[in-house]
Parts: sequence; C-alpha cells; structure tokens
Amino acid sequence: MNEKENRLMESWRRQLAQEYRHLCWLYRVQLRLPLFEISEGQGRAGSWSPGLDTLSLASWLIRDHSWDVVLEVLKHEMSHQFVQQVMGRGDELPHGPAFQEACDRLGVHPEFRVAQGAIPRLLNGEGERSGTMLGKVEKLFALAQSANEHEAALAMAKANAILRRYNLERFDRRTATDYDYLIIKPGGKRIAAHQRLIAALLKDFFYVNVVIARQFEAASGETLRVIELTGAKENLAVADHVYHFLSHRLEYLWQEYRKSTGAAGREKNSYWLGVLNGFREKLRIQEQEAMRTTGNETESSLICASDPGLIRYYRARYPRLRTVQHNGPQVYGDPYQAGQQEGKQLIIHKGVGASSGNTGRLLAKG
Repeated sequence: MNEKENRLMESWRRQLAQEYRHLCWLYRVQLRLPLFEISEGQGRAGSWSPGLDTLSLASWLIRDHSWDVVLEVLKHEMSHQFVQQVMGRGDELPHGPAFQEACDRLGVHPEFRVAQGAIPRLLNGEGERSGTMLGKVEKLFALAQSANEHEAALAMAKANAILRRYNLERFDRRTATDYDYLIIKPGGKRIAAHQRLIAALLKDFFYVNVVIARQFEAASGETLRVIELTGAKENLAVADHVYHFLSHRLEYLWQEYRKSTGAAGREKNSYWLGVLNGFREKLRIQEQEAMRTTGNETESSLICASDPGLIRYYRARYPRLRTVQHNGPQVYGDPYQAGQQEGKQLIIHKGVGASSGNTGRLLAKG
C-alpha cells in the first residue's frame, strides 16, 4: 500500500469515528467508542468483535458503495454493540429480537438488518419503474414530448392527475406503503439557489420530504452537500426524474435565451430562478384546478405532512433536525421575468428513471 492509499485509509478511519459519534448523538445512545479497522479481506462487509472492542468495515464496501450504504453497515454493527453493551443480551441469536430492537433504536434501514449476503440496492438516484401508477406516469411523460403544444400539456396534466390520485387514495385507505430514501448529489460543497428551489418544488408538489445534508465522499475524502428525499418508492422515482429533468432543462433554456438576447453570464442565475418560479406558478394553478375538479381540497404538501407512515419513517431517519432560513439572492429583473414566462410553459417529459442520460439537449421546447 503506497503513501496516498495510507492517507486515504486514515481519512476513512477518522470519518468513521466522526460518524460514529454523530450517530450516537443523533439516536441518543451511549456507546463506548471502539477501535476502527478497515479490513482488506474479501469477506463480510462489516463485523463487531466484542472481545477486542473493534468495529471493522471492508475496504471494498467503502470503495465500491456510496457513503450512505457504508453508514447503514456501520449502524448494523453498532446495533450488535448496543445489544451487548447496553441491552446486556449478547448471548442471544446474533440477528434475533434483541438485535432488531437495537436496529429500531439506531434507525437501521430494513434491508440492512439481515446477517450476510449482497449489499442491498437502495434507490440512490436509480428510480424504480415498477408499479401501475409509475408505469402510467412514465408513458404520459413520454407522450409529453409531442411537438403539439396542446397534446404535450395535456399529457403532463394527466400525469400529475394520476400522481395526485394515487397519493390521495393511498392516504385515504391507509394502505401499507414501502417508504425509502433517495440521495441526489449535485456535486458541490454548497447547494445553489436554483437547486434549493427545485428541491422545494419536489416537496410541495411531488409528494416527498426533502432534507439538505452533508455526505462524505470516500474516493476524494471530501464532504459535499446532498439533497435527501424520503417518501413512497414510486414518488421517489418521479421526484428523481423531475429533479434531473429541471436541472438539465435550465441549462438548455439559458443557452437559448442567451443566443437570442446576448444576455451576460451574470444574469444566468436570475433567469433560472425565474424559470423555476414560473414553473411553480404553473404547478400551483394545475393543483388548484385538480382540487376543484375532484372536490378534494388537500394540497400535495399536506398529503405528505399527514401521512403517518411517512412521518414515522422520516422521524426514524432524521430524529434531530433543525430548520435554517436562507436569504433569497438578488436577481436581475429582465432575465428573471423572461424566465418566469418560460417556466409557465414548461412541460415535464422523457422517461422516469432516466436521470443519468437525460441531458435536455434533445428535448422539444415546452
């Protein structure tokens, strides 16, 4: 192992110790800080050795998986430690009732509570296509690529109506729902104003909760800002597509606007914020029309806020949260207003789950 790899390994151990302390604070548990070992073997992803007071994670786990997956394995091993040191039930089955209680206390994802096997594939930006509702929405987003403006707008409105009906029915019937989280990685140490606006759109109109968080990147040793979504898996898939569609579409629309007006680069952010606020207004009007048509006056954001299953999942994942206010950026009037007009005509389309390949360059102007 060369010096660079040694430094990287050491940064991983420091980060694991820091994450460990944070998790103890987050979930209000008192555990004795163990020794952290990065294992080079090809065996299990993690292990807890009570006799040695050592918590080991495999180097391949850290290299090959995103940090949120590493944290789930870390919490799994911390749960074993909790069973032994806090519950005093270390003589029970390794993954029996005591371990499951510890996992509940430490907010371990359900798919990470088993003994051994393949690392579960969390959503993490890969929207799932399963489900009748999601299939219908995907088809309508595909139809929304129509060159006919009326047909495209109608397809998007129908997609929104299906999404709304699905969530209202799910809420009214209190049916069992599979909740999960999804992490969007803009790739920087801060979340830009337009990214925050997109995240707010997802929260208010696409049936997901949103948290701005930090996540360690093992490959670089840096800590970056991320956008974490929680919700029903079908809603996460749609929200993921909408986020990436809007992100790519903003750049395309700005380039078109700049060609036609000669706008300066410093006006880009103002234009983007205008597009997003114009699109917000469009969604708000569509939702009001849907509420009048159906006779149900529940707003999208209130459906999430009143979903008991999502509330339980959200609180288990984020037991301690604080709200931070951000001042709005200054904007240039003309590009902002031009962006608003463009946003009011914007139509979401392309396939759900196409976050990696949807560049926006081939999309017909809505």
